[in-house]
Amino acid sequence: MTSRERVKLVLEGKIPDRPPFNFWMDRDKMAELDAKWGTDFRITHYDADVIEVFPLINWFPGLTPKTYYDGKTVWQLEPMIESIHQAMDLPLPDPTDPVVYSDINDKRNRYPDKALFALVGAGLALLEPLRLPQNLFVDIYDHPDVIHNVLKRYQPIVLELTQRICELDIDVLYIAHDICGRDGPLLSPKHLREFHFDYISEMVEIAHKKGKKVFYHTDGRVLEIVDLFLEYGFDGINPLEYRFNDPREFREIEEDKLIVYGGLDNSNIIPNGTPDDVRYHVKDVFEALGKKGKLIFSTHDIPSYCPIENLDTMVEAIKSCRYGG
Repeated sequence: MTSRERVKLVLEGKIPDRPPFNFWMDRDKMAELDAKWGTDFRITHYDADVIEVFPLINWFPGLTPKTYYDGKTVWQLEPMIESIHQAMDLPLPDPTDPVVYSDINDKRNRYPDKALFALVGAGLALLEPLRLPQNLFVDIYDHPDVIHNVLKRYQPIVLELTQRICELDIDVLYIAHDICGRDGPLLSPKHLREFHFDYISEMVEIAHKKGKKVFYHTDGRVLEIVDLFLEYGFDGINPLEYRFNDPREFREIEEDKLIVYGGLDNSNIIPNGTPDDVRYHVKDVFEALGKKGKLIFSTHDIPSYCPIENLDTMVEAIKSCRYGG
């Protein structure tokens, strides 16, 4: 069974030979392992089943954020505009440019037997770089009409981008924006519906009409808003960070309706535990989340200091998981 066949069975609600997987690490470690084992080491060395691909669209032509790179992550230091009102006059990107889809097409040509998840930011994700959260959340209260007008201005481009991506040979439309922190949602469900999910709902509809599944990515604790993912028609969620979300409680809440793309503890057990701890953890998460086939193992970023032995053990344990046992 190829990786793509394995993932397709999960997406169809069927049982594969074993759960598919992917994982992420701190970017410095990924670059180091790419240099050691070859580009795309997760695929070429560990035979991961999923590749995340990205539309190369510059949402804010002419603007350059002020950033700092700490060796692991690029941090944006300040808002790109001084007032949300300025967003109404910014140039708009061109979603018809073939370059936008070059990463998706390149990865499909290189890896025909792997599943492709195409990651797209939408809703409040478009405004956060312009204002940063500390300003954007205040703008939502002080200038709600302007926020709506800016989102409506970008919406035709978002939908055109979605349409074109879903016409390509991908497996999942993967919508991403962090709307939760360690203690739960960063905004009320009311505001999340009005300023975020209502703008994403058309993307979900387009993808489903094209026969694509739709996943949502947010860091943090999501247990309080699982109903929103179900209400807006998502098929899966990522990464369900283990340190903030009890996997068994999650399954009780959503009643096996969502595929989990994630589930593993990147913060403590995988980098800091013994190989036996890692092996037990993978099996336990499989028991909690995967016994009905609705699991694609993945992680949030595993720290750079994680021993290679633990990484090897994680992958070996995932590949040893079997259904019906």
